[in-house]
Amino acid sequence: MATHVVLGTGSIGAPLARELASRGHRVVSINRSGSRAGLPPEAEQRVGDVRDPEFLTAALKDADVAYQLTQPPYHRWREEFPPLQEAILDAAARTGTRLVLADNLYCFGRPDGPISDRSPEVPASTKGSLRKEMAAEALAAHRSGQVEVALTRPSHYLGSDYALTRELLVEPAFEGRRMAVIGRMDRLHAFAYVPDVARAMADIGTSDDAWGRAWVLPALTPMTQAELCTRVWRTAGRTGQPKVLSLRGLPMRVASLFSSRVRESLEMLYEFEAPYLVDAHEFEQRFGWTATPLADAIRETVRGVRPDPVIASTR
Repeated sequence: MATHVVLGTGSIGAPLARELASRGHRVVSINRSGSRAGLPPEAEQRVGDVRDPEFLTAALKDADVAYQLTQPPYHRWREEFPPLQEAILDAAARTGTRLVLADNLYCFGRPDGPISDRSPEVPASTKGSLRKEMAAEALAAHRSGQVEVALTRPSHYLGSDYALTRELLVEPAFEGRRMAVIGRMDRLHAFAYVPDVARAMADIGTSDDAWGRAWVLPALTPMTQAELCTRVWRTAGRTGQPKVLSLRGLPMRVASLFSSRVRESLEMLYEFEAPYLVDAHEFEQRFGWTATPLADAIRETVRGVRPDPVIASTR
């Protein structure tokens, strides 16, 4: 039985632990809080700080594969993210552990068409530049033979394990309140369904030939955020049209005065101001599956937040 260590138990960490456990692997989940929220009962847990080299080396001692899903607060990325990744790369190298790193699409900047593995990496933000630098560092470590590395690049998350989906979309829909989205309502956007991201990371981590590169992951059928809100609203049993706050322009700048997270999101707003599409054909050809059907993803997302025996159709 292979041992898989999941660093972080947040939006993807907990679903990934469930996915790996469902495949019969030994799963060890690591976080600092000690929370077991979302973890499968068979997962082992270790509480500690992955920035502590002694703790991390001990945690990876018997691991076959580790999955890096931890990250600093958005406003401390530049100062804290590179040394965090370096510490994890070093520990994986010392223990001979394969490492799957959770990346994103920031490095591609303002896309001219669907984002694919062959799209040029032209960052349009400081965070995109940082992600590009960190990916290059990780892949250089792979090429030098220090550690086997693969990176996953999903689009923006959608799913019941993701806090923004719950707090901005699903819970307001159940309560009949105003929903909220970032950016324009009328531009097509391809979201990554959280269970699909977990499945993809598990596929890569259990493969023998997916290492030494980054993978753009499958995304849901593109839809506008207006359509997304309407689908969630109706799936939650509501009638009529939802009221939605679009966070952009002045409202977002005002919100940024009170939230460092919103303030740091300003430079990423371009991702929601134009069509944002994904072409994951390389992953799909290698692993033989595509994203979950959109209607199924929305139905399960709503059920995952508040299970209800009567779920309206989203078709």
